[in-house]
Amino acid sequence: MSIYFQNFKDVLKKEFMLVIMVSVLLVFTFFLWAGIPVFIIGSFVSELTSNIAIIHFCISLSVGFLFSLFFVPINLKVARNIAKIKNRSVWISIVRIEIIWIIVCALIFAVIFNIVIQL
Repeated sequence: MSIYFQNFKDVLKKEFMLVIMVSVLLVFTFFLWAGIPVFIIGSFVSELTSNIAIIHFCISLSVGFLFSLFFVPINLKVARNIAKIKNRSVWISIVRIEIIWIIVCALIFAVIFNIVIQL
C-alpha cells in the first residue's frame, strides 16, 4: 500500500491543478453525484424491494461510483506509475484503484448517511 500512497502523493504534488479542478467540480455537481443516487436510484430500488439494507447498499455504491468518476484523471496517472513499477497492465491497475475508490467512498457515504438519518 505504501507504493500507492507514495504515487498518489507524487501525482497530487505535480498535478495540483487537477486537485483544484476536482474540488470545484465536486462542489458544483453535488446534487448530481449525491442527489441522483438518493432520489432516483433509491426510489427505483425501493420499488423492487422493501429491504432497507439493500436500498442503503445500492445508494451508497452508486454514490461511491459517481464520486469516484471525478478522480479518474488522478487515478489514471497513478495507475500508469504503478503499472511501470509492478510490470503489469495499466488497465488492471486502474480497475484496482477505481474499485478501491468506489468501496471507500461508498463506506464513507454510508456512515455519513446513517448518522444524518439518526439525527
